[in-house]
Amino acid sequence: MTEYRFKFIYSGGDAENNRLDLYDGAVSLQGIARSLAITTHAFISGEVRTHGESAPGASFFLNPPRRGSFILEATVWITETVAAGLFYDFVSYTFKEAVGLENGADDQRRSLRERIEPTIVELSEVLENPLSSVHRPIQQNTDMTLMVARPRGQELVTFDAETGKALLPTVEQLSDPVVGNVTRYNTISRWGRFFDRSEGRVISFFLEARVTEHERSLITWSLHEANLNREGTLYLNATAIVTPSRVIKRYNVTGVLDRPSP
Repeated sequence: MTEYRFKFIYSGGDAENNRLDLYDGAVSLQGIARSLAITTHAFISGEVRTHGESAPGASFFLNPPRRGSFILEATVWITETVAAGLFYDFVSYTFKEAVGLENGADDQRRSLRERIEPTIVELSEVLENPLSSVHRPIQQNTDMTLMVARPRGQELVTFDAETGKALLPTVEQLSDPVVGNVTRYNTISRWGRFFDRSEGRVISFFLEARVTEHERSLITWSLHEANLNREGTLYLNATAIVTPSRVIKRYNVTGVLDRPSP
């Protein structure tokens, strides 16, 4: 079995006195447990589950708190043997993806891309609820931060008041189509990534059930064209999932066209 140890370092607010509010801390700890279990299961199996009580093939333990600001340690034991650091990189990637932090999503090394590919964005969407619980102490003390780190303190991700806001998005209907091309797509989960020309960046998307088979074929066509360094331009009818700071987090796609509508 392979051991992975994580530090959860709360700083600022009550954490400066080596303590957390009992209820807020308990909610945060439950969110940590669920987030780690969901992410570990996805790493091992390539499947995304909505519940986070356990992950077959892995064991989870809480270690005694250490003095510092307020530090908790968790240990994950995985039966599968993988390259050192790959699981840490996977956790860092998925946690950052869930809170909308810059990730270099389409620039990962091959071993990590192979782990990410089965879940693409679906995992980060499922993690929004447990990570919202993780943020509970930060919601009550907005000057508090929580750094998730490797055993020797190397940062994987840092949560703060802004990342907490990213977990509370609203849905907006778009009057104009989203123009760009597909950069990644999973035909099974219907999740993917789309280069939005108006935003000048890659944004995640999900194809809703009403999208037809022909429209899904346009998605794969666009991806193929992009892989050949051709435009593969599509026009997506969609709703936007928008954070309180007005950042588009993802699109829920209801229709796909390969030319502007009349």
